[in-house]
Amino acid sequence: MTLQEVLEAHRGTVPTSVALVARGDDVEIAAVGEDTRESVFPIASVTKPVVATIALRLVRDGTIALDDPIATWLPELAHPVVARTPSSQVDDVVPAERPITVRDLLASRSGWGFTADFSLPATRKLLEEAHLHGREDLPTLDEWLKLVAQVPLLHQPGGGWTYNTSYDVLGVLLDRVTGSLADHLEPLGLTSASFLSTALPSGAGGLKSTVDDLLAFGRFLLSGDLLPALATDTTTAAEREANRIFLEGQGWGFGGSVDIAEIDPWNVPGRYGWVGGSGTAFHVVPAHRTVTILLTRTAMTSPTPTAVMRDFWRSAGHTS
Repeated sequence: MTLQEVLEAHRGTVPTSVALVARGDDVEIAAVGEDTRESVFPIASVTKPVVATIALRLVRDGTIALDDPIATWLPELAHPVVARTPSSQVDDVVPAERPITVRDLLASRSGWGFTADFSLPATRKLLEEAHLHGREDLPTLDEWLKLVAQVPLLHQPGGGWTYNTSYDVLGVLLDRVTGSLADHLEPLGLTSASFLSTALPSGAGGLKSTVDDLLAFGRFLLSGDLLPALATDTTTAAEREANRIFLEGQGWGFGGSVDIAEIDPWNVPGRYGWVGGSGTAFHVVPAHRTVTILLTRTAMTSPTPTAVMRDFWRSAGHTS
């Protein structure tokens, strides 16, 4: 199917969307519903690859280092505690054995975040008190750091993979380091992008953007020298299996997943990107110099990619 046919086929459940596939200079675009190529969409977790790229640019210019303790800029998080076991109550904790580092945040290995079991006590506390997404009453940056500091880590720093919260912490850290995280969007090609809340820029899911901004970002990645670091798998086989609900058997680099197994027709080794809970997807395929973007306003109901995403990826022809 063409991109237009894919979007039309899902119009009953996804009434408005924009899709783009760029193969080198050849760009195919389609839209249904009220949105157009110029429309601005909340991109949710597609924010993560953007924030990871900003972080690596700051590493490259010497502003920060991967192994810097995050407490250098976030003293509120200098003394984290760790749940004795993942299922322990939130007051059954032990001290962290080492500081959390910038690398831990990039690799989603800080200990803050989600596993496949959302019923764990530390996870429930995180969701109830410090999770940013879906909240109308966002705390200030300083208030949020105090809340996060009260949430036990699910594992020792670097000792496992958990989803999402590391990137909210990373966004706050980068905002403090630079004075304004938003000021670092334009050099990546994101000239129309902005954070939904300037008081608390969510590195895990706070950006809104357009399909052409994300195309420019994809081309920035494909033409630059940061993609190999972003798209190097940081997970173990056991972590990938335990987090199949998020990763579907693929790896995690910095800011997004990286294909390491040809499980589905669209998987290509080295394919890098991520999906957003607002119904968005962004990937680059270095082997084919391809950028694929799908923007919708139909929220995902689980971490599993939606039917329209799967049909879009299949149509995008990653294997051609």
